[in-house]
Amino acid sequence: MKSQGIKKGRYYERFQVEDAVTFYSGQLVSAKSPDGAQVFLQEIPLDKPLPPGSMELLSGLQREHIAPVLDVIEEEDRIVLVHPPLGGEPLSFMVLPRKGMEPIRALTVYRQLLRTAVRLSEISPPIFTTLDPRNIILEENRPYALFISFDPFNKDNGEEKWRYLLYFLLTGFQLEKRPENPEKEKGIQALPQQLKSLVLSAMDLEKPMKEVLEAAEAVTLPRKISASRRGKSKSWRYWLPSAVAVVAIVGLLVGLEVFGDKGSAIAGEEKQAEAQLSKPKGRATFDNVIFQRQKTRTETLPPSVQGTFRVRGELTQADHAPFSLSLESENVESDFGLRVDDKGGLQLYQYVNGETFKMANSKDNFRIQPKKKYIVDIYYVPNQPFRVSLTEKGTNKQWVAIGKVPMDSIFKITLEGQQGTSFNQPAITKLQDAKSVADVWMKDSPWTLMEGTGVIDGKRFNLDSDSRVNLKPGQNNFSFKRAEDFNGDPLRMEMENADGSRYQFNWLHSGRLELSRLDYNLQQLASGKMSSGWVPDRKSSVSIAGNTQEFSVGVKQGSLEKQVQHQPDGPIALRSITILSQSGLTLFDQ
Repeated sequence: MKSQGIKKGRYYERFQVEDAVTFYSGQLVSAKSPDGAQVFLQEIPLDKPLPPGSMELLSGLQREHIAPVLDVIEEEDRIVLVHPPLGGEPLSFMVLPRKGMEPIRALTVYRQLLRTAVRLSEISPPIFTTLDPRNIILEENRPYALFISFDPFNKDNGEEKWRYLLYFLLTGFQLEKRPENPEKEKGIQALPQQLKSLVLSAMDLEKPMKEVLEAAEAVTLPRKISASRRGKSKSWRYWLPSAVAVVAIVGLLVGLEVFGDKGSAIAGEEKQAEAQLSKPKGRATFDNVIFQRQKTRTETLPPSVQGTFRVRGELTQADHAPFSLSLESENVESDFGLRVDDKGGLQLYQYVNGETFKMANSKDNFRIQPKKKYIVDIYYVPNQPFRVSLTEKGTNKQWVAIGKVPMDSIFKITLEGQQGTSFNQPAITKLQDAKSVADVWMKDSPWTLMEGTGVIDGKRFNLDSDSRVNLKPGQNNFSFKRAEDFNGDPLRMEMENADGSRYQFNWLHSGRLELSRLDYNLQQLASGKMSSGWVPDRKSSVSIAGNTQEFSVGVKQGSLEKQVQHQPDGPIALRSITILSQSGLTLFDQ
């Protein structure tokens, strides 16, 4: 998006106009209201007067997935919508090429936007919007379309973009036109069958949006009851052999009398904790969980919890023993969390519909040691990958890892452990939104882990293979080194500009440096050659610079130094710099 000239109108008499920002299918005018509040103005041209009730109709669209409206101004040849300051990011910035969103989240966003477009088109007079990713904002978990009109958007401005929206959400690639043979597209062939069918249905020009929406609403994840997980471990709660049934019933009656007060206390504790967590930034703390039996035992923290939150506690073990901290769904068959094995190794896992998926693990890079204390954190944000960190108390050593996107739900926090294991000072803290999680996740580090695992040790960050790390805003320089026996490409980076353009920088094993634009196909912009003699386990430095005149990336190791430069078509203001890890990569805090 970019600034443009502003068409003057009578709303100038009420607002102090500052600038205009142009998106793919429209323009928002940045202005201040008479009371000094920041607002954005959207003009809707009119070819003819609107029927009675149209102004009220526009003011009453707050529940739809469109930009919120504070006020509606009617002028002779147009309607002006007054929007509050808009949070979030353009959808085209949020979805990574070749990665896409997690299918559950992609389908949710797709349904929300199609429902809105269909409902708007069915009211009187009909209202139209464009579902081009470049015109959609994603604020936390709420998508909304920026622009509406009383006339259909023409094809060039995105009328057909909704047909490619799900494909974009799942793959990260924007299609400008329908492929000749969608069934043969590699990106479509790789999708799960239900999503593949839905993507192809959307691209079928004979099918209207409402029919595609109905197909999208019909896509579900079947819930299955798994005897191996739900039945075997917990069946004793639900049935007893007939030979001991009478004894059990008598014991139950006695037990109800003896433990009635305890049950009431537990229920009271649960209500108290849930009341604390219902408040903004609420926090609930619990008694230490101490495992005293050799056989694995399960403990559950009292409250049910949902929304954005953090679970924290202090883990100690007298000896190596299995341990797990899990978030178990109350209404779908889906759990996730952290497991510690009998050698101190760490493993993220996710359980869905009877199947357990093992994810990031610490290998030999980080292990729980007996008699040491570790702060354990699990962060949950709906429709985002869950985050985990373990910090060894008294040191600067921390293991961080990113999981997958769990199914959104209401959760119980459960712990499993054996004798000698304690989880002290357990606490659940409600966090306001995704941004508040980002503020505390790796807050003392110049890096943000986006995918994979790594170990922060003082001012260095040792990354596992297949990890992605973002430099925090304002960080345009960094240093790194590789393992001594490393034999791959020294460095790979991806960068994203404020206008949505994406770039890739590769420092190849041959010494060649390549700066490219990352579209559907790579477009090389500049290249160079580093002199031979690069040593993997010696520190190398990287600097990135961009302005209206040039875009450059420089690398240096000792006396070896090289820079590649490109003269851009527009200003370069990088919003993100992502380092892609192969094995043996260590980053340094400068």
